Amino acid sequence: MNYPSNKLLTSKIQEIRHEHLAQISAIHNPKIWSSVSENLEHVTVTIVIPSRGCSWALSESGGCSVCGYVNDSSRERDVPVDTIIRRFSDLLKGTNYSKKIEVQIFNSGSFFDEKDVSTELRSKIIGFITSIPEIFKLAVECRTEYILEEKNIIEETIKQLKGVILEIGIGLESSNDTILKDCWNKGTTLENYKKSVKILQTLGVKIKSYIFIKPPFLTERDAIRDTVLTISEVAQIGTDVISINPCNVQNGTLVNDLFRQNRYRPPWLWSVLHIIRAAAKIAPRTSIICDPTAGGKHRGAHNCGKCDKKVLPLLTKAINKEELPSDLSKICSCYNKWEIIITTPWEILRTRNISKLQRLSPLRE
Repeated sequence: MNYPSNKLLTSKIQEIRHEHLAQISAIHNPKIWSSVSENLEHVTVTIVIPSRGCSWALSESGGCSVCGYVNDSSRERDVPVDTIIRRFSDLLKGTNYSKKIEVQIFNSGSFFDEKDVSTELRSKIIGFITSIPEIFKLAVECRTEYILEEKNIIEETIKQLKGVILEIGIGLESSNDTILKDCWNKGTTLENYKKSVKILQTLGVKIKSYIFIKPPFLTERDAIRDTVLTISEVAQIGTDVISINPCNVQNGTLVNDLFRQNRYRPPWLWSVLHIIRAAAKIAPRTSIICDPTAGGKHRGAHNCGKCDKKVLPLLTKAINKEELPSDLSKICSCYNKWEIIITTPWEILRTRNISKLQRLSPLRE
């Protein structure tokens, strides 16, 4: 599929990506990352497989402006299929079989992209999953083009899963096509997200929608507004889960380049909290999740550094719709600074100006 692109943005992203991958290629050793967590209802086994890598990121487009996950993909060094399957087996040996098991598989791109995850690997994973009766759900991720173009593969996967629930996460990020093109270089559109959701709903697939907070070139207020509007749009379209993801600055990306020039700041935790509270009102019947990567750290969503450990737990409380302090400014004085940044006209203008890379100002004022 061909999408409108910002040639200046694409060129810059591709330049940064190519340089970074060239630097790490000699020392790159693809690894399989995994974890096991447990709650009262079920066990979640998560595995991050070093697949070939996101086709969008490895294309001439350079990929998305904020995503560095392709750095950990195998690229030209394929990890043997049997090695990955053995890791599945090792993980599940220590799993509590008295509870149901959800398996989450993450790779740097799309589970239904043949170039990224081979037919052999996908089939063996599904065969292994269906061999364990306690596994009730498989969660994977996929870009819209592979949902639209590879519907038959998804249908075949559903048949192979033999009743195991399939959940597909889609990175919409923003419902604003201008932001998708000129800030994200996402290579897709809101309309393609809508078509993808409709296909998956028809097939009985559960849908998780990823929504991103603060790509480059947006002010804090712009970012909050875009995220809230996107949540509202997604709630109307229909999704089972909304995953709210504040930016964390990853190496080899445009946003990292801007960050090093002091032209980008990750979102405030106050902004994340505000968005979660808004989401609870906009989509009261939809499951909301938010677990900020690098939360409270300089390269992740953070406040002033003094109150981050106090504010992070409030995100969970907000998701669970628990009562929050009536006056958040009493938690830390930086709350007042954050309010000034998102409400004062001169401050909004100042942050808008410094957020832009010289000559790379894609959003029209």
